[in-house]
Amino acid sequence: MNRRDRRQKMNQEQNQPEIESYVHRLRVRYGETDRMGVAHHSSYVMWFEETRTEWMRAIGLSYRAMEDGGLRLPVVRVDISYHRPVTYEDEVEIDTAVVARRRVAFTLRHRITRADDGSPVATGEITLACVDANGRPRQLPAALQGSARLIPGGPNPVPGNSDAPTA
Repeated sequence: MNRRDRRQKMNQEQNQPEIESYVHRLRVRYGETDRMGVAHHSSYVMWFEETRTEWMRAIGLSYRAMEDGGLRLPVVRVDISYHRPVTYEDEVEIDTAVVARRRVAFTLRHRITRADDGSPVATGEITLACVDANGRPRQLPAALQGSARLIPGGPNPVPGNSDAPTA
């Protein structure tokens, strides 16, 4: 049995789904827009966080439980490229996948597309480190070590978006 098969079996035994990517849908809220009615650039980081939180729930891990256990996941790097603006009440889909994983850190790739036509809005990567309550590096929790398949460099298509590049 190879490493991937062992990890899949472990995830099944722990009742944790193995996820290649996770898609979260949201509507641009009024408070996330600027005076021009366009989603403010800072909103994208919050959308990435919201999606990451939902992705973690999907793999069987909550931030609250992790923090109650003494671990934190501070963001150590953010990189965003903006392709097309979205405005108040536009719906977007955020496709998230793990693209790098180390002993104490991992990187998520996020692709934001318009929900109505799948056109690209923004792409980004966020790297998070695992630390204890005193800020010392700690090994990633088991759920983050293998519950999500590593996507080699992305991009990963959003379901139903036939124009998206394939992995």
